[in-house]
Formats: sequence, structure tokens, C-alpha cells
Amino acid sequence: MKYILYLGLGLALMWLAGLFYFIYDLSHVETPTDIKTDGIVVLTGGNGRLQEAVRLLEKGMAEKLFISGVNEQVTQKELLAVLGSSKKLADCCIESGIKAQNTIGNAEEISLWVEKSHMSSIRVVTSLQHMPRALIEIRRFMPDMKIIAHPVGQLRPENIRIISLVREYSKYLVSLFRTGILDI
Repeated sequence: MKYILYLGLGLALMWLAGLFYFIYDLSHVETPTDIKTDGIVVLTGGNGRLQEAVRLLEKGMAEKLFISGVNEQVTQKELLAVLGSSKKLADCCIESGIKAQNTIGNAEEISLWVEKSHMSSIRVVTSLQHMPRALIEIRRFMPDMKIIAHPVGQLRPENIRIISLVREYSKYLVSLFRTGILDI
């Protein structure tokens, strides 16, 4: 019984140390701004993600943009209004997917679009705390793809939401574990 208690305590301390490192690592992320890619992919669900992806497209950081995980009830007109982009840019260069319901679905949907579009490099746009897990899942489907991470947001004392970070860290650990098991 004593050994089970020590094992549990040891695992809890390892989890806590990992959480602190996860937060530390997020606070030191630098976004590469001048590297162009074949495409930009954005995972829906957070503030500023779509607008940042469109800004990058308008800036010429890629020729195409794919929005993964769009609610199927959202019309093209509504999506265009949220994006704040011109209809001309949307018609030529922006595509969206409606099948993804979660991060794994995003990764699968993105990989299909990348394959269809014959791309060799992508810039992934998602929130800062979601980026580590999103990259793990995307690399599961595209291990040889050149990927540039472009996180949205910064980790500052005034915007730290500890519950959200704990949840995301725990999901990140599950993704790491699942990837390790599936890749054996």
C-alpha cells in the first residue's frame, strides 16, 4: 500500500513538473514571421485565429488558406464576414472544411487538403496553448511535411487561465501517449 502511495505521489509530481515546463515553454514561443509556405491552415475555435490566418494570406505568406472545422451551418457569406476578407480573395484562395469535430479531425481534414493541393509546406495557425497538441496530431498524418507553427496569443500573467492550461496540458499528454502507442 505504501508503494502505491509513493507511486501516485511520484506520478503527480512528474505531472506537475511537466505542467510547469509546458507553461514555461509556451511563454518562450517566438513566431516566425518571414518564412513563406505553400499553404496556411487554421483550426477554428479561438479568438483571432481566422483573422490572423487571413492577414497572413493577404501579406503573401502563402497562396492558399484552408480553414478546418467550420460549422456546417455557417454560410459562405457568414464566414466571409467573420474573415473580413474580400470576396475576390475568398473565391481564389480560401477553402474550408466542415468534417472536423476535434483536433484529430482537424489534422485528418488538413492532411487531405494538403495532399489534394500538392503542398510540401504549411503554416499552422491556432491558439498558443493549443499549438503543441495540434502539431502532434498534424504530424501523425503528415510526418514529412515542413510545418511552421504560428500561434495566436501570448502567455502573460493577466491572460493566464490555469484551468484552461491544465486541460490543454492533459490533452497534450494524451496525444503524446496515443502517438507513442500508435507509432510502435
